[in-house]
Amino acid sequence: MIAALGTVSALSVLATPRRAVSVLVILHVPMIAFLVGVTATGLGVYPDDPHAAVDATFAAVLGAVQLTLSLRVALRRGRASTNVLLYVAVLALAIPPESWDADGHWFTAAWFAAASGAMALPGNARIVAFFLPIAATAVRNMRLLTGEPVSTAAYGITYEVLIMTLGAAALVVATRVVQVVSDLSATRSELGELAFRTERLRAGRDLHDTLGQRLSAVSLKGDLALALLPTQPEAARREIGELATITREAMHELDAVAQDRQRPSLAEELARSVSLLRTAGVETVLRADLSHPAEPIDTIFAWAVREATTNLLAHSDATSCRITTQRDGPSAVLEILNDGAGRPSSRLGGLAGLAERARRLNGSVEAGRVGLDGFRLTVRIPMEPT
Repeated sequence: MIAALGTVSALSVLATPRRAVSVLVILHVPMIAFLVGVTATGLGVYPDDPHAAVDATFAAVLGAVQLTLSLRVALRRGRASTNVLLYVAVLALAIPPESWDADGHWFTAAWFAAASGAMALPGNARIVAFFLPIAATAVRNMRLLTGEPVSTAAYGITYEVLIMTLGAAALVVATRVVQVVSDLSATRSELGELAFRTERLRAGRDLHDTLGQRLSAVSLKGDLALALLPTQPEAARREIGELATITREAMHELDAVAQDRQRPSLAEELARSVSLLRTAGVETVLRADLSHPAEPIDTIFAWAVREATTNLLAHSDATSCRITTQRDGPSAVLEILNDGAGRPSSRLGGLAGLAERARRLNGSVEAGRVGLDGFRLTVRIPMEPT
């Protein structure tokens, strides 16, 4: 699926809130497992810990509290005061083992102490809360390197500070990514809803402009016919005949609005849709080998692009989209392929109306899922009348 859509940004894996939360959880798991493992067994690097069982228990609970705090902050759930209490709980679990840790087993607990402070506290306090545990752990571990050559001690402290800083920063950044992706997802839904409302407003405006004058004429002719009927029946009949003509014209114009026969331009719809999709964060590839097909193919392709774009924004979690127009033998073909497929549009007209327009031209519309989460819309119209 990714190959079919072209090169996808590495960040597209985070393009939905659910995926971003999954990455956040997955990031916590090895960090918690490492702290539990190193305190319980030393992992073959550290000497046996005489308090292994206690330390491992502290590590497991510490990791669980940190994961809870990370999820609450990432999903913006609960009160800020509760997050501060969870931060205090992290510190209460991270500090005691430091008092009996004689070999440096516990230094990676600074990941959670630093990250939780940056997540839970406001303003500049979060900066202090981030770096203070790292600095305190580094100063403490310098005592463990007493007697070592200066170069060895410097290397060891630099290594530990980098490990602590990068690990804590990864947790903070992953939490922030979930927030940003959630905001983008909400914005995408709003864009889809806005596109739908704009289309409804356009249809309402077309109805007003098309039928307003006709309905006024119907009212005037009807009143005039009623006034003439008692004294000038022939004139009244003429007015009634004109009334029937105006009504038929109004019905034809109403049908034109309902069927969207305002002849939208394919080139304009492609430019508008690509711009809108890219604004919504959807990586869009356009290959317009057939950019100016003859009427009525140009109109139906323009309508299909408009409908597909609205559905994609409103009903999918797409991160990538490819739009192709080309000639395939005797037919002109429009194909729109995206990932993150959701439910199809239930709007009036929608894909059913598009299929009806295609059938009038002896063409076809195919829409359905591709692979695990792909969706493809294909419109095929004969280039020559049949």
